[in-house]
Amino acid sequence: MSNYEAVYDFYGPGRRRDGFTHPLLAFVGALYAPELRIDPRTVAELHRLHDAGVGIIVAANHPSKHDPFVLSSGVFDKRVRFLAGGTGLTKDPLFRGPLRPVFEYTGTVPVFRAKNYEGTAREVHDAAAARLIGVCVDRLLSGGVVLTFVEGTNSSADDLRTLRLESVKKGVGQMVRGVREKGGRVAVLPVGIVYHGREHARTPPRHPAVAAGPPILWEGPGAAPSIDEVRRAVRDGIGEALTRAWG
Repeated sequence: MSNYEAVYDFYGPGRRRDGFTHPLLAFVGALYAPELRIDPRTVAELHRLHDAGVGIIVAANHPSKHDPFVLSSGVFDKRVRFLAGGTGLTKDPLFRGPLRPVFEYTGTVPVFRAKNYEGTAREVHDAAAARLIGVCVDRLLSGGVVLTFVEGTNSSADDLRTLRLESVKKGVGQMVRGVREKGGRVAVLPVGIVYHGREHARTPPRHPAVAAGPPILWEGPGAAPSIDEVRRAVRDGIGEALTRAWG
């Protein structure tokens, strides 16, 4: 974390290699085979927003360690495949081992979590977090896509069927507010992930479902929304998506 500026200088612009990413996503999609439940009107709206240069945040819950594979497989669906070109966020320890190329070459950006750096000065934590939000805001202002798990860690047992407001961390609100403060337009696609088979197996779980609700759009004149306003809207959107996914 003490080297966060250099880390985000390196990863912030994105190091994605489509020649690596596309075959990987095709393989992971065949392995996990999630069902993507998305209304055709939502598909059409997402394409309209993307074509208009609106940044899109794919905001999902996080019930299992398998979620990154399930979510990436879901957005690789041909109906919304442009979302799979987005910037993913994941904890920085995953960039230190043999799996680093998997995250680096898919364009993923590391997240420094405070619990992994106990004893580090609070101002360093805050500065690293602010730089990460800045990277995401810049990507959204350019009409890009950011994929994030709003809880920041695996869901508690209380959040598997509905999502509590306190479980939605402030990062998604900071992204939306940051874009709006700079005069940009931004939308959040709320996503609910559920497992109709075993939820925490070591092997790929059976029958995962990824459901998407209608995009939540912030545009036009007026003050930027508060972080808590965004959190509430995203919580409600993911709640509706979870209802669809469990149904």
